Amino acid sequence: MKIAFVTRSMWAGGAERVISELVKYMATKDIECSIITIDNEQILYEIPEGVEVHAIGELSKTPHLDKFQRYRKLRSIVKKLRPDLVLALPEDIGIYVIPALIGTKIPVVVSERNNPWVMPWKKETRLLRKLLYPLATGFIFQTEEAKSYFPHFIRKKGKVLPNPLDLNRIPIQWNGVRRKEVIGAGRLDKQKNFPLLIRSFAKFHKNYPDYVLTIYGEGILREELESLAASLLPVGSYSFPGRTSELLERINGGAIFVLSSDFEGMPNVVIETMAMGMPVISTNCPSGGSSELIQNGENGILVPVGDIDSLTIAMAEIAGSDDFANKLGRNAQEIKKRLDSDIVAEKWRNYLESHISGK
Repeated sequence: MKIAFVTRSMWAGGAERVISELVKYMATKDIECSIITIDNEQILYEIPEGVEVHAIGELSKTPHLDKFQRYRKLRSIVKKLRPDLVLALPEDIGIYVIPALIGTKIPVVVSERNNPWVMPWKKETRLLRKLLYPLATGFIFQTEEAKSYFPHFIRKKGKVLPNPLDLNRIPIQWNGVRRKEVIGAGRLDKQKNFPLLIRSFAKFHKNYPDYVLTIYGEGILREELESLAASLLPVGSYSFPGRTSELLERINGGAIFVLSSDFEGMPNVVIETMAMGMPVISTNCPSGGSSELIQNGENGILVPVGDIDSLTIAMAEIAGSDDFANKLGRNAQEIKKRLDSDIVAEKWRNYLESHISGK
């Protein structure tokens, strides 16, 4: 079996991490994999030796022409590679991969990675999804809730599969006293709703002044978020270290991880922090990924989307009780058994293989 993965880049992001895990697993099964990226950026994630990465990058200064030329180049690369199947992710990439490969007779499977009620953002891309998805061979959804968005004939071709967790990249569990640090991580954009985390932490900080807030990531809202933090918190009680390839090592030993998003798919960062045994708080956001991972009060805490007071109270519950914090962290590690990469990646392999002609 030969599989070509198509994505935006291999620099950062949940879809890119899933690709990294899948190609590592496929390599152990003698499945030939290649990766095609629409952008030409630095590779952050580990790629096995022998897996070729074909980066396209900018081909025109005119945006619409550039997009057309990139996907025309994609078609050319795929025809040369002659894979048995193309897996495109996330959804906004898959929508354009489908028409780009019309006539090649190569099956295309699209992996939806976010809340389909919201993503993709652009109306024209959403219209294209409606028009072009019927032409795809199959679909992978992260949650049943996300799958339910689509009409029956799409759901019939799809399957819900979780994200594979590479246990080898999870740091050794922190055994000492945890730093009094509340941590968030992700793109600094509207979806992640870091203002919620900053405002909640500001209220929490009044009763727990020895705690600090650290938010990892980069994005268009960086200056706005830094200004908000500066207006609500004293100097030295917050930081924005940017994006790092050593995120898990950097956050290991923190007291609380918070996902404050308005919506998500299946958040990898929640999976990984739970596997590390770190107490996690997440908004109970659509399309249901966090609620499939977290049993409220048992292995983490779920709070309503956008609710400052509920998030403040949740942080105080963890900070105020070592026993409760330890219980959450201990139970959270059970996620390692559920999402072990070898088990989950095999499910992806079986599904993809079922869409190859003759299999």
